[in-house]
Amino acid sequence: MVECLVVGSHLRFDGVWQRPQHIVTRLAQRVPVLFVEEPFPSRIQDDRIATEAGVEVLRPLRAAHDFEHDARTLARVREWVDGRRAAVWLYTPMMLSLADALPGATIVYDCMDELSAFDFAPPALRARERALASRAALVFCGGTSLYDARRDLGAKVVLAPSGVEFEHFARAAEPHPLFAHLAPPIFGYVGVVDERIDVASIEALARRDAQVALIGPLAKIDPATLPRRANVHFTGRMPYDDLPSLLAGIDVAIMPFAANAATRFISPTKTPEYLAAGKPVVSTPIVDVARAYGDIVTVAEGAEAFADACVAVAARPDADRVARGVERARAVGWDEIVRGMWNRLERE
Repeated sequence: MVECLVVGSHLRFDGVWQRPQHIVTRLAQRVPVLFVEEPFPSRIQDDRIATEAGVEVLRPLRAAHDFEHDARTLARVREWVDGRRAAVWLYTPMMLSLADALPGATIVYDCMDELSAFDFAPPALRARERALASRAALVFCGGTSLYDARRDLGAKVVLAPSGVEFEHFARAAEPHPLFAHLAPPIFGYVGVVDERIDVASIEALARRDAQVALIGPLAKIDPATLPRRANVHFTGRMPYDDLPSLLAGIDVAIMPFAANAATRFISPTKTPEYLAAGKPVVSTPIVDVARAYGDIVTVAEGAEAFADACVAVAARPDADRVARGVERARAVGWDEIVRGMWNRLERE
């Protein structure tokens, strides 16, 4: 029986609230959880543990950023485990040293992205991913494309698509004041603005005299490449608690993803969040979106076709599609998904 959980993540716990945070906060209701981040650049050397949302977060402070942990951090992890029966739950293969530091621990790989396809991925990541997938007792896959690419590893590979906190996103009635001065239609994207975004689709939509809101931080993208127009609005990172009211203030939720290596395997968590908020959704062609939501989400290929589809959906929103989207989102709650993941781990 697992008595504690050590989680290794390439994402900061206090960053954009997404799959790892949804899962580990629920796992922390069952057993103590230590969420180990990548080393954080700092002038001081320390391994600090703070409690956030019921999870103990270990942030190694080091002179320079690294993808791996040194002996000092690993010793701090062993001290925290203190002889308890641990499971090591990894979001990045670059933290396989956490499993090496805890011999006998059950290894879980929650594969949420094809990280080796992202910009600035460490060269060793692909080989480490193969090693992790081989050693893991369980490999959860956050989407069907990721699952299909790993299913030959056998029964330990489990499809566990991302869910939604339905009541959180369905509750908002009053739009966020951030958009109060904008004339409709307003098209909104919620998430990190990075190399996965198709800038041409945003530009094409902006040329339709529409308001385009990009709600989230910029990362791994040159800001100079993004459209700088009066009707394109960048909010920066916004609190998770504000997302329902931000979505309430837009007319159409959009997923303007580029067709590149970084998007080939993605299964956007934002899809059920958009649907739970009762918004019509337009996306560029993403395999997992088309498979799971093709009867609800409008999919358009090419920048001009994407912009045309957005304008058409805003002009004539399909109430039946929106209602089916709400019900589809209601059926994929995080509580049930994490309960299933935990039950699989308990059987190991």
